[in-house]
Amino acid sequence: MRKPCRVLVLTPHAELVRAVADTGLEPWALRRAGPDAGPGGRGGVPPERTLVHPDPVRALRELAADDRSGFDFVLSGEDAEPALLDVLRHLAPPPARTGTWPPTATELRRLLGEDTRPRPGAADGTPVPMCRVDTVSVGGMHLLLDVAWPASAAPVGETLWADVREKVRGALDLIGQESGGMRTSVALTAAGPRPVEMARTPFLVASLGPGTRR
Repeated sequence: MRKPCRVLVLTPHAELVRAVADTGLEPWALRRAGPDAGPGGRGGVPPERTLVHPDPVRALRELAADDRSGFDFVLSGEDAEPALLDVLRHLAPPPARTGTWPPTATELRRLLGEDTRPRPGAADGTPVPMCRVDTVSVGGMHLLLDVAWPASAAPVGETLWADVREKVRGALDLIGQESGGMRTSVALTAAGPRPVEMARTPFLVASLGPGTRR
C-alpha cells in the first residue's frame, strides 16, 4: 500500500490544514520546542504529526537535504517565521511562465475558449454577481481554501458550489498552475459559473520529494 503524500504545513492556518486533508494528503506541522511553544499540534494537526525542534529553520534545511525524510511538499503563508520563509523561498520553484501572470481577464477568457470582447452586465443591465475562490495548488492538486459568496447568491446550494469548484479547478489546470496560491473571481451567470479573473495569493509551496537537492 502506497504511503500517503505528506505535506509539512509551516503556518497554523486551520483552513489550510483542512484543505490538505480533504484532498487526501497528510498534513504535518513543524513548531519550535520550548515552554512558550504551547502544547499539541498547530492548526488542527494532531500532536503525533507535529515535529518539535529547538531550531525549526535548521530542521527544515535538514528535511530538504534528506531524500529519505518522508515528506513530499512543504507549504506556508506569509505569517511563518521570516527565517523559515527565507528557506522556503529558496526551495520554491521559479515561475514556470513569463509575461503576464496570472492571466489577465481577456487572456483567461481566450484560454477558456470564450469571447474576448468586453462583457456588459446582465441582460437587464444589473451587474452579474461574483464570488471569490481562494485555492492553493500542491503538485498540480488544487486545494480549496475558501469561497466568498455575494449576498445575492445566498442561500448557496450544493449544485452551485460544485459547479464553481469544478470551473475553478478546470481553469487552474488549463493555465498550468502547479504550485502556490491563487484567488479566482467567478461570475455567477445565468449560463453557469465563469472564471473571469485570477490573482496570486501569498502561499508558497516547495517540493521535498525524493531527489530534492539543495
